[in-house]
Amino acid sequence: MAALSMLHLLLFPMLVALAIAKDPDIFRDMVSLVESRGYPIERHYAETPDGYILGMFRMPAGKMDRDKQLPKGKPVVYLNHALLDSSWAFVCNGEEQSLGFILADAGYDVWFGNNRGNVYSLNHTIYDTDSAEFWNFSYDEMALIDLPTHIEYVLAATGASKLSYIGHSQGTIQAFAGFAMNQTLAAKVNLFLAMAPVTYVHLQESVLMKLGFFFRFDKSMRLFGLNQFLTDKSRITQLGAWLCQKTPDFCDSLVSDIVGPSKHLNASRMAVYTSQTPAGTSTKNMVHWGQGIRKEGFQMYDYGVERNMEYYHQKEPPTYPLEEMKVPTVLLSGGNDYLADPKDIDILVSKLPEKTLLKHIVIPTYAHLDFTWAKDAHELIYPQMLEFLAAANDMAKPALERQAPSMIMV
Repeated sequence: MAALSMLHLLLFPMLVALAIAKDPDIFRDMVSLVESRGYPIERHYAETPDGYILGMFRMPAGKMDRDKQLPKGKPVVYLNHALLDSSWAFVCNGEEQSLGFILADAGYDVWFGNNRGNVYSLNHTIYDTDSAEFWNFSYDEMALIDLPTHIEYVLAATGASKLSYIGHSQGTIQAFAGFAMNQTLAAKVNLFLAMAPVTYVHLQESVLMKLGFFFRFDKSMRLFGLNQFLTDKSRITQLGAWLCQKTPDFCDSLVSDIVGPSKHLNASRMAVYTSQTPAGTSTKNMVHWGQGIRKEGFQMYDYGVERNMEYYHQKEPPTYPLEEMKVPTVLLSGGNDYLADPKDIDILVSKLPEKTLLKHIVIPTYAHLDFTWAKDAHELIYPQMLEFLAAANDMAKPALERQAPSMIMV
């Protein structure tokens, strides 16, 4: 009790500072942030075959059309988030800057997914979050179970036969894996826009990530029975928001050390971003990411030789067959991205079928989080994404023709 009281005393000045925060967006969650901008938003829940209840959101219309009867047959876009992130990232800036708002105003039926284990997907039909069973997953399950669950739910709810998919970071790794493994699912996606695309991570440049995984902090956590990773949203995000509000430059520098240096973030909003991030995942998922950093490859979870034989009937975990990717794909990457390193992306490009890769757009000064947090993404990358979406959904005259997938420098 004494230790708990001391903790409360230490946290009290932070909470007071947050209570008088100048930026009203601090601690606004997905619903409250969207509603504060005057846009319609719906909550949805999709149950996976293995019992996870995935929280989803829908923006069925833009601000100007919120009170109108929705027309049938609107093109559907589904967005999926990064590691330790949530759907909130796609609406975290102003309505003229965030991709979610921009898509809604452009006439799309916009859906947002949340993978198992993040703050919006913490329910299960049998297990609670105190059980080890709940956290027994990695991005394998996100790719092979969550992804099809989300997509099938969206198509059933809208009556559409196909949708367009936008992923950021982990939202791309599960799509590359899921679409390569499940051709029935892939046939229902007319376009894949991959922001900060991730498959291979062995060459990533984050010193902090390298040190952490070199010393196997991920495996150590599992050995000590710590099955969930950065999921205590109340404590972590309160501390993060307080720190970034008081020392935004230091906070910006810390984020840059992890994901790459950025010239595009609005440092004054760092407290807003960290009030909702990290959004949590499983320790097993972090172990899976660590396996990719320690050993080159795009493989399923490595249980060790004995258990691999039990799970996969082979000594090594299976490699995801990128050569089977058939969804038309546009890569959008950053030259300063430490996690989706340009050298790793070169390997990804070499593995994709020539007909699959429509374009590779590179923003030389962009880092990993700029694709959702940057103050100028609506000027540098979102307009090009809208062009590809319009063509894929017959909203513009130019056909979605494949051009040589050489890099476009923005």
